[in-house]
Amino acid sequence: MDLAITHDGTLIGNCLLIWTSKAHRQGEIGYVLHPDHHGHGYATEAAREMLRLGFDGLHLHRITGRLDARNTASARVLEKLGMRREAHLIDNEHVKGEWSSELIYAMVDHEWTP
Repeated sequence: MDLAITHDGTLIGNCLLIWTSKAHRQGEIGYVLHPDHHGHGYATEAAREMLRLGFDGLHLHRITGRLDARNTASARVLEKLGMRREAHLIDNEHVKGEWSSELIYAMVDHEWTP
């Protein structure tokens, strides 16, 4: 599910929930915001609703969030939501001509507090 994030009727980004495994009841959340709208809590609000949908609506057991290791603002969003950092994958993706590292955050259903 990929949804628009709007503010005052203007599209400012998107958020998503991917159901990655039915058998293991796992999913992944993500979000992207236009830079003019960073730092206003929109990503946290949108990601919280994706967690709510995943845990309360779809009864997922585990939800992850992946991000570029240099994106400290996005890491703070996931930490605010109570997700924990589980992995730091070194030079695992080749993006725009250079190797970049990735962080993986996660939460399981019994840790979820709306």
